[in-house]
Amino acid sequence: MSKKPHILFADDNADIRELVQVILQTAGFRVSTTDTTGGALQLAMAERFDAYLIDYWMPEITGIELCRRLRAVDQNTPILICSGATTPADREAAVLAGAQGFLSKPFKPRDLIQTLSSVLSTAPNMPEVDRFKA
Repeated sequence: MSKKPHILFADDNADIRELVQVILQTAGFRVSTTDTTGGALQLAMAERFDAYLIDYWMPEITGIELCRRLRAVDQNTPILICSGATTPADREAAVLAGAQGFLSKPFKPRDLIQTLSSVLSTAPNMPEVDRFKA
C-alpha cells in the first residue's frame, strides 16, 4: 500500500481552500491548508510535505515570494503556483522563483489532479502517483 502524498495548500480564500481540499482528498491526497503565507512557512518548517500548492495573490506577501522563501529552506519539494493571473510574465516569475508548475484559475478538478500528479511524479520518493484519480 502506498502512502498518501501530503500537500500544503495556501490560499486566502476560504471557499477555494475548502473546495481544493475536498478535490484533493477525494483523489487520495492528504491536505493541510492555511490562509496566510506566514502560516504556510510555519507549517513547512514543522512538517514534511510532498508538494506545496500556493495561491499567487496572498495578503502578506505574494505566492512568488513565498515560493522563494520555501526554496531557501527546501530545494526539493515540488511547488505549484495557482492564480487567475496568467500572463507569461507571471508564469516566468513562478519558474524563476523555483516553482515546477503554474495552474490557471479557474481550473477543473481533473486539471488540478493531473498537474499535481505530474510534478509529484518527478519528485524523489513518490512512487505510484499515476494512481490518483481525477
